[in-house]
Amino acid sequence: MRTRSGIAFFSLAVAAVVLRLAVPAFAQSQMGSNARPVIIQRIDEGKLATLRGNTRPEATPANDRGAIGYDFPMEHMLLQLQRSPEQEQPLQQYIADLQNSASPNYHKWLTAQEFGEKFSLAKQDLDAIAGWLGSHGLKVNLVYPTGC
Repeated sequence: MRTRSGIAFFSLAVAAVVLRLAVPAFAQSQMGSNARPVIIQRIDEGKLATLRGNTRPEATPANDRGAIGYDFPMEHMLLQLQRSPEQEQPLQQYIADLQNSASPNYHKWLTAQEFGEKFSLAKQDLDAIAGWLGSHGLKVNLVYPTGC
């Protein structure tokens, strides 16, 4: 049996592993639809890292409601990846250019799909993350059109 706080811990552990693999390597990737995959090896479950500051304040022992079954549905979980500084800078520049009338990007808004193609990670990496989550019994229902 798992406890609700155990679920929260597992959820954070999943995010920690994915982020640990994706973020540092993600910094090396190129932007755009031709982003090169950065998850190039199997995830090593023995190399987990705890990411501080990622636990919701409500996840406390006082709010633990006891043991639940392994088949308890966990709905509406969100995994969010952080861009590296090397990727964030071009995005911030694009955002600034949107407001700069001297820029060729002035008021050239992107659709969600275009944003994903320009500023997201490679589809192969998204697939690797979804596959890894699936191997732990989690189902990915949706990847937003931004791919972020």
